[in-house]
Amino acid sequence: MKFEIKHILNREIVHYHKDTTLITSKYNKIYIKNGFKEEKIKLPYDGWKTLLAFSRLFRRILRLDKCNVIPTAKGYVIIRMSKVYFYDKEEETLTHTLTLQNCRNILHQSATVLNGGKEIIFGEYGMNADRKEVPIYKSEDAGKSWKKAYVFEPGKIKHIHGCYYDKFEDKIWIFTGDYKDECFVIKSDKDFKNMEWIGDGTQTYRGCSAFFTEDSVYWAMDSEFEDNYLFKLDRKTKELKKVQDFPGPIIYTKTLIDGVYLIATVRDKEPGTKDNYVHLFASKDLENWEEVAKFKHDGLPVRVFKSGILSFADGEERSCDFYIFGEALRGLDGKIARCLLEKDSA
Repeated sequence: MKFEIKHILNREIVHYHKDTTLITSKYNKIYIKNGFKEEKIKLPYDGWKTLLAFSRLFRRILRLDKCNVIPTAKGYVIIRMSKVYFYDKEEETLTHTLTLQNCRNILHQSATVLNGGKEIIFGEYGMNADRKEVPIYKSEDAGKSWKKAYVFEPGKIKHIHGCYYDKFEDKIWIFTGDYKDECFVIKSDKDFKNMEWIGDGTQTYRGCSAFFTEDSVYWAMDSEFEDNYLFKLDRKTKELKKVQDFPGPIIYTKTLIDGVYLIATVRDKEPGTKDNYVHLFASKDLENWEEVAKFKHDGLPVRVFKSGILSFADGEERSCDFYIFGEALRGLDGKIARCLLEKDSA
């Protein structure tokens, strides 16, 4: 498969793309484009930090670029700097609805939206050095209000990587991390009453996202401590097998609606990271993966200026037209790229 960047846009994050709808952001501004019309939502400033927000490097250091935007049936859920907002698209109002306990924002693509955008589920993702309780939140009114649907007791996990809906079993799959005895894959009903814990807490079960098929569930490791693999869990036999190794941890993946799957590695710490690049892989069957592009880390210290990361947009996209965005990558840091992937004719 041949990868091509068609256009680069000076926005930091692409949150959602479907047909002519595109949601992006830069610093504290959210841009919602529908066709030729673009709407801008401005979020609150950050006190003294606002003075440094003019610089992309300072935004990286202070993590001022980070936020999440989730379309719902009645508007948009926006998460930034530990605050959850609801933007009512009819009334054009922004309301602060929730303050997160141990979390500034969640991983991109890590929330589940159900029932036509009326139900939203996500878990807290943060440093949580004291290993306090970690909640999963649920909204049943399109993001206007929230309740704790489930709470991991203190000391059980560090944080939640994502909550994902599995249409084949009508279940929610939850991925947790990060260290010894904290990494689990959990299959739950949508009310979190019955939960099946899978794994032994080791790095094998430190996943951030999932691919679902009728027969199997796939997840990739996100480990800076060990070699990283894509795993396949057989739904019936519960057999877990390695599919392929990758040259770095994997946080973000994407399922395109025309039968192509994408995986992006992270340029993080050794020994989990094998080189100074972020690698983009594609597959048509989840079993055979081809590297289609790679992007070099910009060389700035990871601890301060971030690991090299390539992320995807939420929404239904095709291989002929999908978006990515980069962090700490040469030529793509703080940028959005509109991309094309030409599938082989065979």
